[in-house]
Amino acid sequence: MASYIEDMTFIKEQALKFGNDHMEAILVPSLGSNLLSLKFKDKDIEVLRTPGCSGDYKKLPILYGMPILFPPNRIEDGQFTYKDITYKFPINEREKSNHIHGFVHNRPWNVIKREVSGNRIVIKTEFSSRDFPLLKKSFPQDIIVNMSFILIDDTLELQLKILNNGLESFPWGAGYHTVFNFPFGADSQLANCRISLPVHEHWELNERSLPTGEIRESALKKEIQDGLCLEGRLFDDIFGYDEEGNLKNECVLTDQEAGVQVIYQGDQHYKFWVLFNQEGFVCPEPYTWVTNAPNLSLPADYTGMRELGSGETILLKTKLILKEI
Repeated sequence: MASYIEDMTFIKEQALKFGNDHMEAILVPSLGSNLLSLKFKDKDIEVLRTPGCSGDYKKLPILYGMPILFPPNRIEDGQFTYKDITYKFPINEREKSNHIHGFVHNRPWNVIKREVSGNRIVIKTEFSSRDFPLLKKSFPQDIIVNMSFILIDDTLELQLKILNNGLESFPWGAGYHTVFNFPFGADSQLANCRISLPVHEHWELNERSLPTGEIRESALKKEIQDGLCLEGRLFDDIFGYDEEGNLKNECVLTDQEAGVQVIYQGDQHYKFWVLFNQEGFVCPEPYTWVTNAPNLSLPADYTGMRELGSGETILLKTKLILKEI
């Protein structure tokens, strides 16, 4: 079958279905440019947690598909100050008085490119803060974010490009809240599944799920790097990427019974992985900065906080590779 892009309606929203012989995906631009479905056609398995209807999605949108986080995770009391400019976000985690997950995953994006060229599919979407004047109360800078979804054979590459379109520099952090069905197979047992992450340091969190500043070598380092069984274990933890360990910056999810392995790669910008799981799913979340980075009294080398100057861009790359084992 040739590569294809089709218009469709998905959970009452206009969507794009695209795929080839190996994979088929559904992208919903109006819902934060969320990739809400990724099917491994070779095994007829849906690897992402996909909503059955609009009502399911609306109950907790962050737990479906691949929400784009800018900034990622939590901001203490919903605000920080950088170079005398205050960024103030709504408190949407009331019980902990935090802002969580940023402002691009729950706003509509525009499709600016769709192209099939041989076995290569490219779809590009765009978010511009100019389209949301009220956003300036939270994020006063002029920002454009582009997402490119590039599908070739068994690999889906995601390119996240951030442009500072204003006159002032701003701090930036980005990530994904990728929600995988795990196990992948309907009849698979979690005891026979493994997830590995290229991490070593563990960041201690307080009762508000914010870093305390204490960073320690993880007691689970070897187990996580070799392949961790999640049966009977719940995580909502932040780990640092083990750059010195000469490990590929990738998370590997293996379901031996289903015969499926997903390799989730991040480029050199992703310095942190959050591991979060509940029954039936797991979220390995690659981040460029650690939770609450702008409010931490630690050097940028530790927190991953970076500045984007006027007219500058940054390009971040991740890949999802689906394999039969």
